[in-house]
Amino acid sequence: MGTPKNKHARRYYRVAKQRLTEASVILQEAQLPAAAEYLAGYAVECVLKALLIVLVPDTERPDDWEKIVHWMKRTFGHDLGDLRDEVLRRGLRLPVAEVASLDFVMENWKPESRYVPGPGEMRHAREFLAAVQKVVEWADRSI
Repeated sequence: MGTPKNKHARRYYRVAKQRLTEASVILQEAQLPAAAEYLAGYAVECVLKALLIVLVPDTERPDDWEKIVHWMKRTFGHDLGDLRDEVLRRGLRLPVAEVASLDFVMENWKPESRYVPGPGEMRHAREFLAAVQKVVEWADRSI
């Protein structure tokens, strides 16, 4: 994707990259795997929202930032499955390797995970962040 031309897609995309970087630092430096996974999940949510803004014609979505946020929240919430399905319905192809990565993220991340106590597991968090990285790299190549 490099950098999306649409300013709202660009904003979601920048947040996605930032959250993934922050998650990596939290995992490597602070060794807090649950926190890293939680934050990295938002990277996938944001990158899928960036892709959607690019894929949905201007006539089918708002152009004001606050209205876009409301539209995304009302239509998709934090549901990675719904976001993925809409991206695919809009014609973006997902290679087999990235299907596995996105499926792994979707199976292991929910916003409600913030309510689960405990530090998490380093091995699982490394695997999770690697899957998130693959999804973000797919987005980079897709638009």
